[in-house]
Amino acid sequence: MPLEIASAGQPRRLRLSGELDLSVAAQVALRLEVEAAGEGDLVLDLSSLRFIDSSGVRALIRATGRITPPGRLVLWSPMRHVGVVLSLMGLDRKGSRILVERGRDGDEGKAMARSFPARLSALSRIREFVRRRAVIDSFEPWVDEIVLAVSEAGANAVIHSGTPQVHVSWRPFGDRVEVEVRDSGTFKRTMPSAAPDQLSGRGFLLMMSVMDQISIDCGTDQRPGTVVRMVKRRSSELRSRSGSKRDAHRVASQAERVAS
Repeated sequence: MPLEIASAGQPRRLRLSGELDLSVAAQVALRLEVEAAGEGDLVLDLSSLRFIDSSGVRALIRATGRITPPGRLVLWSPMRHVGVVLSLMGLDRKGSRILVERGRDGDEGKAMARSFPARLSALSRIREFVRRRAVIDSFEPWVDEIVLAVSEAGANAVIHSGTPQVHVSWRPFGDRVEVEVRDSGTFKRTMPSAAPDQLSGRGFLLMMSVMDQISIDCGTDQRPGTVVRMVKRRSSELRSRSGSKRDAHRVASQAERVAS
């Protein structure tokens, strides 16, 4: 994934996205040196930086030298694995002119909740929120499965609920994570089926296939508000890419019981 550097909407604040490695470190160092020149802190938002190596760290150190003291280089909200590299390279040592600021999303093991507009364009933001939380809370081996299930639940809420917002909550525990997708609409009951010619209900079937547990509180006209609760356990085996027809029919049977 190529590295991108963009303004974060405030003076002397930039957002780094992608991967900062040897292939781009020299160009990044030059760009950051230009941005760093002058007085005041330079803040780099690392919340979307997925990888950094020693050459990337050197680029950050070079930029620090261009900031007029007492200004500092502030590295804001790095992902957990990026933060580990920064720590190993000594960037968070006391007295350094580089400050690693974990930010509100830098705390592991905390329940988090976000609200998103009930629009198709917001689904990518829902996926990014869940993916980031999964990485921070060390559910990375299961991240793709969790993101897929939450995206399907979010899409159902956007398409069927007719409400202005979709609410997503993330609650990590030692052995599992629980994710809720909530709207304020009514539940559209569609029976899942593994039949190849069945078009409706397949998103729910997919959610059942990749998560360990799913429950639904169905919103009605008298009591609107649908909540889809999903659980992923650390003991889960990673699903193969191919799967099997037997598993598909087993999941369809489970889904029928949950939806009934």
